[in-house]
Amino acid sequence: MRLSEYEKIRNFTYLEYCDYLQQKYGIGLSDYMTKNYNMNKKVTRTREGFFAHHRFEDHMIMLCKKDVAMQCPFEWQLAKNIVYCDYLEHLFLHILICENPSPERIQPFKVGIGGVLNFIVPELNDFYSGWQTKQEWRRNCFEKVCNDIDCYFALLKRFKANCHEYYDGCFFQSFNEPYGLWSKEKNQQLFDKIKLVLD
Repeated sequence: MRLSEYEKIRNFTYLEYCDYLQQKYGIGLSDYMTKNYNMNKKVTRTREGFFAHHRFEDHMIMLCKKDVAMQCPFEWQLAKNIVYCDYLEHLFLHILICENPSPERIQPFKVGIGGVLNFIVPELNDFYSGWQTKQEWRRNCFEKVCNDIDCYFALLKRFKANCHEYYDGCFFQSFNEPYGLWSKEKNQQLFDKIKLVLD
């Protein structure tokens, strides 16, 4: 997502943004899971640089996991409820969930937050700091947003401003450090830039 596009859609609600992305990229190529709750590989579009996001993630986290999906209506796995997005669009979806979690959510605890702090932000930190993945699908997804770091900074600034109860310096992580593939120290130059943006 380009910063110019973000400026046009920044006031969308979560569901409005889901609709927007489905108009932009189409609905799921298939249901996300089979009737046996196994992932349907036909749904993936990582070759194009897109993630498959569940529209109902504002109700329940980790809908891509079999044990979680089995606790929820199967309708949530249908193609019509799959939203394709690039890394930054995915981050924005999760920020919108954090800002306004559905009052109908199944779980009383925080939805959306794990996607931001445990996965998307740490991964993008590593990528924007120069980490090279050997996984083709990850490389495809990062190449889609590799020139849009200004939009990344705008989204981080928004999260800190609108979701401040979750923010405690938590952006400064490396996704790949626990696997010995990268480190927070290698992200330090990026972290310094983020600090400037957030001040």
